[in-house]
Amino acid sequence: MAEQLPPEILARSDLLKLGAAAGLGFAALPLVQPSTSHRLARTPVPLALAPQHGVLDVYINEGYLKMVDDTLVYHRGFGSRPTDVDDPNPSLTMEPAVITAGGDVVASRSYPLDRPVPPRGTPTPVGPDPANPGQYFIRRNYWASIFPQRTVIAELGSTVRLRVQNRLNRPHTLTVHGAGPDGGDLTTGAIAPDSVAVLEFPCPEPGTYIFADPTNAPVERVLGLFGVLVVMDPEHQWDIAVDRATFERQWLWITHAVEPRWAAMEASGQTVNPAASRAVPRYFTLNGRSGFESLGITFNDATNLATEEETLISGYPRQLDVRQFGEGTELGTLRGGQLVRLVNPGIVFHQMHFHGNHVWTVRRNGADWPRHEGFVDTDGHVVLQQWEDVVELEPMDRKDIIIPIKRPPDAIDPVWFARTTDWVYPMHCHAEPSQTAAGGMYPGGLVAHWTLKGPVPGAAP
Repeated sequence: MAEQLPPEILARSDLLKLGAAAGLGFAALPLVQPSTSHRLARTPVPLALAPQHGVLDVYINEGYLKMVDDTLVYHRGFGSRPTDVDDPNPSLTMEPAVITAGGDVVASRSYPLDRPVPPRGTPTPVGPDPANPGQYFIRRNYWASIFPQRTVIAELGSTVRLRVQNRLNRPHTLTVHGAGPDGGDLTTGAIAPDSVAVLEFPCPEPGTYIFADPTNAPVERVLGLFGVLVVMDPEHQWDIAVDRATFERQWLWITHAVEPRWAAMEASGQTVNPAASRAVPRYFTLNGRSGFESLGITFNDATNLATEEETLISGYPRQLDVRQFGEGTELGTLRGGQLVRLVNPGIVFHQMHFHGNHVWTVRRNGADWPRHEGFVDTDGHVVLQQWEDVVELEPMDRKDIIIPIKRPPDAIDPVWFARTTDWVYPMHCHAEPSQTAAGGMYPGGLVAHWTLKGPVPGAAP
């Protein structure tokens, strides 16, 4: 279930009103620079935990992260190595790891572990589809997918063992939401400063789960104490679940909203009262990046490559039949699209809008949506698999969507058959404040794009 925030913490209507004036509302807000002058003293614990087989070590760290406008903002996070607040490269996000059914913990950005990684994130096709000029046969059950920071992938049948060290001066908690019996939460409980707790549990059903620190909710989550657990069936590594949609590759999109005033208060040793200090986020990220960084157009080639592999959806056009995403045209091929797992651990309502192709929502918060006899839930949402132009993503929401990677419906034949290059389409959030940074830098926020790849040189039309 999505977290219900009191109106005094974050008013959705206020954010939308601010967005109507582009950045004017945010620009009028003073930016409180973080300060460590009043931080509570703490004895550092510099040593890493001794590795144990089958155990994933997690460190609750603090430090400063550079925002898209070069502002440094105080953060906390679940890291992969111990670091302190003054570290110039703090570990505030976990490196991706895979927990196998055989009991191993493997550091890996890609899954399945033994499959080839798509070049620059783009799966290449088998060859041209003779019956559909300009389109291609797509490989079935072939490509690995690449995941961003903060991701833990667990195979069905595994036991998840998390050993969590709290390196901060106040108690903190790691809770995996909805992963317990009957959809309950699993938690370490409060971990005292400079202490260690172990959370061990059988892997839940295939799906997407958020883990976070619910202490003084939603403050610790806003400061960065969150991550995502993706559970895969090792016997169905290219299916959302058994007898569900088959995909060519999958993408994980983690959205977040940064509130620097809350961060500055916590950095100075205060405790934010979210009811008294209303949140007005000023930075918005997708897989930890914003603006030109999340579009992969920086001067850093490594950053651009990682963004292309993890975030910027791309593929070759294929003839798609929405009635059966797994239908092939010949042995080893697929008429499916690509899976996008949309996850919102933040506190802002996002409206994920795709140009070029509509998307097909198949699941929300672990519950499969029906294809027939849909209904309207108690919050007024239509619960039915269908084509969508904008996907609403509430705080703590997890939605699975299929992007078809197909010929755009408005591409008439003369245009389609004259195509020689990639077609690149934007994706942006329709909650307009999320497109800015620091209240006015546009487009500096939650943006991305997806690419319909151009014709393969030398291939038949």
